[in-house]
Amino acid sequence: MSIIVRPYRSGEELYVADAHRRIYTEEYHWGPSFTHYAAEIALSFPSRSHDAGEELWIAELDGNLVGSVMLCRTAEETIGQLRLFLVEKAHRCQGIGHALTTVLLERARAVGYKQLILWSASPLHEALSHYEKLGFHTVETVDNHDWSLVSEVVTEIKMVLNLM
Repeated sequence: MSIIVRPYRSGEELYVADAHRRIYTEEYHWGPSFTHYAAEIALSFPSRSHDAGEELWIAELDGNLVGSVMLCRTAEETIGQLRLFLVEKAHRCQGIGHALTTVLLERARAVGYKQLILWSASPLHEALSHYEKLGFHTVETVDNHDWSLVSEVVTEIKMVLNLM
């Protein structure tokens, strides 16, 4: 088993968009209001200008694409945002999520971000636990009535990690 985390290659934004659509629909019963939002973030990445403070990384396992994570700038120059973190269900608990977030954290520190933010959601128990182990803490919650296809309220969770 050989995990590689590397910057995305042209066309792989399609994998990221499709993986978010597939996984969030199958596992969480979230619909187009979420999946189109995630796809827009992924698909717009190649056309946006970005510097070292932004990157989309892909995790490969034995040549197969199995995950992603994105570092984005925010309106605050010293704050970055973790987005589009995903590991394929069949490959969770194999260190892939750790490898992805390690690369992101190293870059965030290297470019001088003082803080990282992310938005997650209440059903994402494994991801929330992973974020907490990294040192993120919850600073805000918002109820979302739009994402679920089965009329469940999804609590969105904003988390922050101080890097300095």
